[in-house]
Amino acid sequence: MADIFNMDKRDLRKLQRFQKNAPREFRKATAGVLNSLAFSTKKLDEENIDNSMIVRNRRFVNSSLRVEKARSGPIESQIATEGSINRPRFTGWVEQQKGTAPKKKRTSTLASRKGSKRRQMLARARLKSGNQFYKPEQFQGRSLQQRFYFMMRVLGSRGGGEFLLDTDIPTKRGALTAGLYNLKKSRISRLQSFKGGKNPKRDNWHTRSLMQLNRRNDIKYIWQDNLNRVVRKYN
Repeated sequence: MADIFNMDKRDLRKLQRFQKNAPREFRKATAGVLNSLAFSTKKLDEENIDNSMIVRNRRFVNSSLRVEKARSGPIESQIATEGSINRPRFTGWVEQQKGTAPKKKRTSTLASRKGSKRRQMLARARLKSGNQFYKPEQFQGRSLQQRFYFMMRVLGSRGGGEFLLDTDIPTKRGALTAGLYNLKKSRISRLQSFKGGKNPKRDNWHTRSLMQLNRRNDIKYIWQDNLNRVVRKYN
């Protein structure tokens, strides 16, 4: 008790200021704990995706995993979220996590990656507006098959190139299914298929991250760190 009565006035003012600001400061601390756990989960997600999937573009993986930070408002309304984002042509590895059929029907082939699964797609194998793709409908003929063979003769005379088929085309050797193709030296290679691929093998990458976070059980140290930040401001 003697120490309290002998307290320096500056320390007393610090204590008074701390008591006044404590509700707001502790809201910041709880938000900090939630945000720290969310960013830890993001790091684990990156590691699990790297270990179980083919990563062709590291920056794409990092930008596809996002954290929505908790704000320092009322504690009962604070929430921090982490997960993959949905892009126009990318669902955020939902198919792997849930083992569901992919919504995207186009699938690339090894030919579009120069024979390597780990390579990115060739620029000419992408359906970009800047790429020029021939289509049988652009050529003359009574039937789609005749137009197709007319297109092949034109492409052959120009040294080859990419062509697009919206529907299956019967050929002398069977049929070419809908997709993007390349003709080079009288050889046809498929770059993309529009029929859709097989369901991906289920890989609970995000669930695994949450389980790993729970096993680490370092929330005690995260709380201590965030509370220490609050207290240090009033030392």
